[in-house]
Amino acid sequence: MPTPSQLSALRQIVLEQFHSTEKPAARSRAEKFLNSGIIGSESFPDVAIEKTGIWSTTGARSHDRYLHGFIFLNDWFGTILSDADTRRAACSAALELVKSWSRINYDPASTAGMAYHDETTAQRLINLLRLDTFLAGADPDESNEFLRPLLDQTAFLLTNPTFHATGNNHGMFQDLALAYYSILAEWAPLQDRDEYLSLALNRLKEYFSSCFTSEGVHTENTPTYHVMVARYLSVVQRLAEAAEHEGAAYYRSLLSKTEIYATHALMPNGLYPPISDTTQRRVDNAGVLGVFSSPEFLYAASSGKKGLAPEERTLVLPDSGYAIYRSAWGDVNAAYLFFSAAYNADYHKHSDDLSIYLRSGNIDLLTESGPYSYDYKDPFSRYAYSQFSHNSLIVDDKSLPRTDNKADSVTLSVKEQTSNRVSVEGTNARYEDTRHVRRVEIDDSSGTPRINLTDRINSSEPHEYKLLWHLGADVRPVVHGQGFELFYKNKKVMDLAFSADVPTEITVHKGRTKPRPMGWQFPKFGEAVATHTISIAFRGTDAEIGTAIRMADFSYADRGITSDNGWARYQGSVPVNYMYCPPKTQDIKKLVVVFSAIHQPGDFTYNYKSTVEETGTAALYILDDFGDQGAYYYSDHRSTSIFESVQSLILAVMNKYDIELSNVATAGSSKGGSAALIHGLALGVDRIIAGAPQTRIGSFLNGPHPNILRFMSGGVSEDDVAFLDGIIPALLHDANHKTKISVVVGEADHHLKGHVLPLLSDARTSDTEVSAVVLRGASHSEIGKVFSSYLRANLEQWLRGVEEPVLPYEIVADRGEGIVEVTVLSPTNSLHSYRLFSGSQLVESTKYSASRSVTFRALEPGTYRVRVYSRASSADEPTAFSTRAVKLYDSPAK
Repeated sequence: MPTPSQLSALRQIVLEQFHSTEKPAARSRAEKFLNSGIIGSESFPDVAIEKTGIWSTTGARSHDRYLHGFIFLNDWFGTILSDADTRRAACSAALELVKSWSRINYDPASTAGMAYHDETTAQRLINLLRLDTFLAGADPDESNEFLRPLLDQTAFLLTNPTFHATGNNHGMFQDLALAYYSILAEWAPLQDRDEYLSLALNRLKEYFSSCFTSEGVHTENTPTYHVMVARYLSVVQRLAEAAEHEGAAYYRSLLSKTEIYATHALMPNGLYPPISDTTQRRVDNAGVLGVFSSPEFLYAASSGKKGLAPEERTLVLPDSGYAIYRSAWGDVNAAYLFFSAAYNADYHKHSDDLSIYLRSGNIDLLTESGPYSYDYKDPFSRYAYSQFSHNSLIVDDKSLPRTDNKADSVTLSVKEQTSNRVSVEGTNARYEDTRHVRRVEIDDSSGTPRINLTDRINSSEPHEYKLLWHLGADVRPVVHGQGFELFYKNKKVMDLAFSADVPTEITVHKGRTKPRPMGWQFPKFGEAVATHTISIAFRGTDAEIGTAIRMADFSYADRGITSDNGWARYQGSVPVNYMYCPPKTQDIKKLVVVFSAIHQPGDFTYNYKSTVEETGTAALYILDDFGDQGAYYYSDHRSTSIFESVQSLILAVMNKYDIELSNVATAGSSKGGSAALIHGLALGVDRIIAGAPQTRIGSFLNGPHPNILRFMSGGVSEDDVAFLDGIIPALLHDANHKTKISVVVGEADHHLKGHVLPLLSDARTSDTEVSAVVLRGASHSEIGKVFSSYLRANLEQWLRGVEEPVLPYEIVADRGEGIVEVTVLSPTNSLHSYRLFSGSQLVESTKYSASRSVTFRALEPGTYRVRVYSRASSADEPTAFSTRAVKLYDSPAK
């Protein structure tokens, strides 16, 4: 047994560990018990002890632990039990409560629930030891006759090797409680106390020797448990030194290692990330700072307000399975990434292998659910432990078990680590027939972190896969075909774009409960908040997904594709972003579907909206945000799910607004023209209006856009080119021959020879009507402006029910000058005559000439329309079309 002076020192150390609070809320709860017989807490419902039979009923495990461990006495110790006026009454009430517990739970062998749960029993011994220090002064007889025998009995139980929770923190608490008892139980035989203390210290030495990795990280997979266990490690170190135990030097060395991980794992805001069973609370308090006393830990815990910044911004611990990065120390807005490839023990383990947590700008971007409760029967608790709540790979729509015997199948290795670059690779081979390898590369040499991921999935048999991304509660996603943007208070803060060598399907889930929970976050125990989860689904045996995460220099151009701006998301076989614009008047029962051209990578937008709005027709704008530059609204690695979803969307809009197929047109230029042909022919719409379309898509992409070719067909071989080249000819062959196709192309545009002339040839063999206008001198770079005029002219005729070969034109009325000016974009060598009408009255006309523009002057106020006659030579029969009407006012236009 330690000497009297050692016992005195040990006793002082133990008394310093007893938790108590002086907060008003704690006093209020304690007084509520005394006055009303109700046990309250910060986290659980009130319990009326006389009415509920609290010791014989079972509820949530965490609540039962709180009750059976007498943890609620912490509210008493610093408030009413320290108050001389109420101490006797409080001690008497507490003792009666302990007696009521003992009457029901006197026999560990016949008691169910949490009464003799391993760690709960340890907590009860610690709290009742604390109660004894008060009761011995207030009512020593009761203490001697009842409480101390119960303490002796509980301590003896903790010595039983079959009751001991060896190898985890529950056993640590048991041994701490046993050590505290042996030091404080002055009434017990010295021999028993000596044996108990020796047993407790030896067990603790064995535990601490095995519960930390070689890098000083606690094995129970949770940063806050690491800090908690390190805190008790420091207590045991002090006890070992006071008792002159052989483990004292070992504890000092180990404690120094634990501080490194504890420092780097702290986020810029001074909290730990919600990894596994972590509960988020600040650590810059005297208890933790007393354990980790370095200026570096103080700096991390205080978010840079105190202490000294660590030298390194990255910590990689391959043996422990963690990689942690931050863009700066002392900046609460710094970027912070936590990558976990850790399976160090079964305790507090979640199925979070290879999960990534990302925070920047003081908000969560890619997050984890956090724990809901320890009640494994609760659906939210099961969800929190499963892969479905982590940024992980799901195979065949089943989560890996929370634990198994495959800890060695989860590993982490370092590929590169410099001051500005880090590359690590995590492997998860716990799956039955799948191996998942995730490489994480971070480069901030440019001043802004660029995060690139590579996920490689290998299986011997085909499987259904899902990569999940869980979003912070404060961000709002805008989802595209192969990625998404994140917005915080209408400001873009991140985007994620991925590329795959297999077809993918991206969906969004929020606050789902069936068939299982999906899209939830748990800020604290028992609290559920609905958040967004992005799922990327794919199939096959092997797959590789490359992902770019950017918090600046974004992959996606911000085009305001939000519901606030009229955009919606159609849930087809793959989701499609679209905007529907109703007609200007209810009597217009026609719909034009507008497809967009190729833009820069990541720049997805619509075209010709202002042009279409001028005509007044209803319009449907569909975003081709698949891949990094679009997919012609057709395929992803030869899967035609995009095509099918777009077709389904158009039909859904037609059905919703009661629009007949005979009143639908499709339109677009370049890639948009190709899409207008594809979807217009497939549906059999009334009209297709196209500007310089690519009708041999594969041959076109094979030069300037191999990225689109690879995305659409899966490769860049001759067979891949032929696959795309055959799309439009095949549709023409099966086309509804009532569909009218109008095409405009420039004479200097390579699309004329390579795409429009082959289209005309295909149309002749399929008996499809195609009207083509070849404009003098125009190149492909000019097609946008030309097609705007051509589209408007065609739509104007279509809305009036007119069937004439229209040319692109512009008409301008100048009220101040009394003039009407018409400019026509026409084929080479064509001749034009212009006739100005006011109503049905011919006002003025011109002779045939090669002039593409005419101005009529000195006109009276009124409504005017120009009829344009065109012919290739004086011997040809002319064709004609009418422009839209324009007005000249005698007063400002109303």
